[in-house]
Amino acid sequence: MSDELQSEEVRLCEVANEVEATLVVNLLKDEGIPARSDATTAGGVFGGLPFESGHGVYVTGNNARRAVAVLSNYPHFKDLKHVHEPISD
Repeated sequence: MSDELQSEEVRLCEVANEVEATLVVNLLKDEGIPARSDATTAGGVFGGLPFESGHGVYVTGNNARRAVAVLSNYPHFKDLKHVHEPISD
C-alpha cells in the first residue's frame, strides 16, 4: 500500500450522535490513534440539536484496522454503522 493511501483520512464509522462521536474519538485518542469527527458543538449556538444523528468518525488509513480492533472491545460500539473495511496490506 502506498504511503499516500496509508496517510489518507478514511471514514471509520458512523455514530448515532455528537455524544457518541466525542466518546469514540476520545477512546481512539487514548489508544494513541489520532481521530476526529464531523460533529461540532456549534450546532447548539445556531439552534441545532446537540443530539443530531449520523456523525462520522475519521482516522488515517494506516490506523483504520487498529481503530476497528479498539472499538470492538466495547460492546456498545460492536454494531456501528458503515464501519470502514481496511484495505489489506
